[in-house]
Amino acid sequence: MKRTTMLGMVILAALAIGGANAISVSASGHEFIASKTGKTKSKSTNSQIFSTTAGTIECLKASGTGEITALTSATHKETITYSECSGLGKKLTVSAAAFEFNANGPAKLESQVVIKGPGLGCEILIEPQTDESLGYETVSGDLKSKASISSIKIIGTGGLCGGDSEASYSGTIKGELEGGTLEWK
Repeated sequence: MKRTTMLGMVILAALAIGGANAISVSASGHEFIASKTGKTKSKSTNSQIFSTTAGTIECLKASGTGEITALTSATHKETITYSECSGLGKKLTVSAAAFEFNANGPAKLESQVVIKGPGLGCEILIEPQTDESLGYETVSGDLKSKASISSIKIIGTGGLCGGDSEASYSGTIKGELEGGTLEWK
């Protein structure tokens, strides 16, 4: 199984749906289908939870932006930002996460995610990696992405953040195409 990443979708979210790269898929594969090109926006529908050996990190909100450049595509790119995050007894900040979502399941974290907080004295780092599967569904012309991921490789820089280990992530994000529809088929 490929390693995950989502503190972003960590968080990951983190998952929203947006921007596209035109890539063909086989007749048996899934695609993201848009009614038009344009900007996407997304937001969490629940808390984004990241569980590490050091403790649980919760972000009450996540939002994303992206752009659709093709009407059908196997992939979509979205940048997710997390807010109102806390854990390890502190208020935390989580850096933005750039994701490439694949209609056939995998999601790729394309940028490093850094989790830190004032007085924490350490950081949790999530390096770029790929998650094996996410769940997608179309809800009233919008795209809903649900993650329940284990085996995310993290690097703790010591102290409360621990050392290198694995973590898990869960969260749901709903994405929409401004003035149009975005579906998963």
